[in-house]
Amino acid sequence: MLNLPIKFHRYFLPLIAVIMLFSSCDSRPNGVLNQKEMTNVLTEMHKTDATLNETGLTYKHYSDKAPYYKFIFKKYGITQANFDSSLVWYSKNPRVFGNIYEKVLANLTSLQKEVKNGKYHPVDTLDITKMKTFIWNKRTKYLLTKDSTRTHLNFEIPNNNFMYKDAYILKFLQRIAPVDSCTKQRIVLRINYANGKADSITSIAYHDSILRRYTIRLLAVRKLKIKSISGELLGSKTYKGKMNSLTDSISLMREYNSKIQDSLRKVVDMASPGYKPVPINTTNELQRNNKKFINRRFYHPL
Repeated sequence: MLNLPIKFHRYFLPLIAVIMLFSSCDSRPNGVLNQKEMTNVLTEMHKTDATLNETGLTYKHYSDKAPYYKFIFKKYGITQANFDSSLVWYSKNPRVFGNIYEKVLANLTSLQKEVKNGKYHPVDTLDITKMKTFIWNKRTKYLLTKDSTRTHLNFEIPNNNFMYKDAYILKFLQRIAPVDSCTKQRIVLRINYANGKADSITSIAYHDSILRRYTIRLLAVRKLKIKSISGELLGSKTYKGKMNSLTDSISLMREYNSKIQDSLRKVVDMASPGYKPVPINTTNELQRNNKKFINRRFYHPL
């Protein structure tokens, strides 16, 4: 019995001290993100902002960036209210907020080093801006036999809206029988530019009676106006009169970033021969800039 006080002080007092320590470190109210969560969200936001700036997407207002931030909130399972409350609470606790931003800076520095060393880091936030449009406007199934009048499945789809940095994805099912007399069968997807140049990608087509799914993706990498998308669902070097092939479920998609179409159009126009910038009235432009500065200086103090 005499040893009980000693044991109490030895075992229970340190335990109480630890509990009090953790309680003081985590005194944030309900709904406020913990330090790890806040670090991850802020890191993602800064990474997204940097990527938007690199791709020419610069926004002056938070509302313009809101769709990207909502995507981040959804990714981490939080709401706008959670983030706003956390931002307010951590702003009132600058020492803790400083620790968080030290970790954010360390994360971004590490990412930057990895990118410079060639490691690819996708920014999935930008996926919400990617649009996919079905641009195939022809038959979705072709059955070629010995009585067929055509020997090649060529196609061309013109469109004035095709743009630099678009991705074109061709998909279909195909089966070619061994009795088919075509040699060196191939599949081709091609981007035709207005100046006569073209980029293309080719895939081998197999004639072994196996039904295969083909997917071909081609990115528009030239800063040139695009005239059309063309190709061959089935082409060959020679033909001896015996056709036996099935091409089915054909689709051709255009994948593009809806947010930067105007910026890309300007880039293409500036790179085009004979481009002349629109002259600017320097005097009027200077007066407008001065007026904006005066209004901002006196009516909207920082």
